[in-house]
Amino acid sequence: MSVITLPRRSERRRATVRSPRRAPARATIAPRRRALVERVGRGSSVTRSAVIVLLGLSISIVGTMLEANRQVEIHTLQSELLQAQSTYAEQVGSLTNQSGPGQVLAHAGALHLVYPTTITQVSSTSLDAPLPPPKFSGYAPVTSRTQR
Repeated sequence: MSVITLPRRSERRRATVRSPRRAPARATIAPRRRALVERVGRGSSVTRSAVIVLLGLSISIVGTMLEANRQVEIHTLQSELLQAQSTYAEQVGSLTNQSGPGQVLAHAGALHLVYPTTITQVSSTSLDAPLPPPKFSGYAPVTSRTQR
């Protein structure tokens, strides 16, 4: 058996001293004013909810506007890029024509750098087609690369 004993429920009730209860604050307010206070109290929670919803909507609208603005900027940049690529392709085409073999030979002939005998145009072929072995015209003596 334990040396410590706990008080029983009935003893606890007798031991507590009850303080006189105060009347609630609403009971002292006049009935008209009480109705007004209750309406204002209810309205504030509705107002808070409305403010939160409007704040969320405004943040969403601002985010959507920023995203749309960025998409317009991206579209503008893409159109500028396409224009620059088109200009570049035109310049490459015109410069390629100026630096072709016939043009180089014509300019070299005008400067008296070469005496052209014939101009041979090499036919174009597919990269997938196997090429025939080369044909040599002329004589090339075989010399050793290393001499001892």
